[in-house]
Amino acid sequence: MIITKVIRKNRRHITIADYQDTKPLLGSENVNFPKTNTLQARSFRRFLPAGVMLSHREFDFVSSYYRLGAFIDRLREKGWTIVNHDEVGLTTDIVPRKAKFTRYELFAEFTPELAERIKEFCKAVDAFEAKHRKGE
Repeated sequence: MIITKVIRKNRRHITIADYQDTKPLLGSENVNFPKTNTLQARSFRRFLPAGVMLSHREFDFVSSYYRLGAFIDRLREKGWTIVNHDEVGLTTDIVPRKAKFTRYELFAEFTPELAERIKEFCKAVDAFEAKHRKGE
């Protein structure tokens, strides 16, 4: 069961502090998986194992699709606890400047049953991506 679930207007900018720095325990009754043959599934796969962070640019590099925020929103609607980490980095512009960007993280622990379902989901998405790379 989810110990706590953060709901904000427009589900935007949820941080670890919103969960009192404690990973919620997720079970199958709390979440829904995306279809395995979609970009949403490919974005979710990048968060597994839990604790991995992903930025828009990194997702664009592996998927050629820049709108990671839309998928984050849908995954939150499905019950997944994804948090924002704001970072600042220097650009490579002619005149370097600081730019703010966000990395996202799946911030959760899983019941053993859900962990097994996640493993099977990852296998299915990996198989879909391998098939796509081969051009089948």
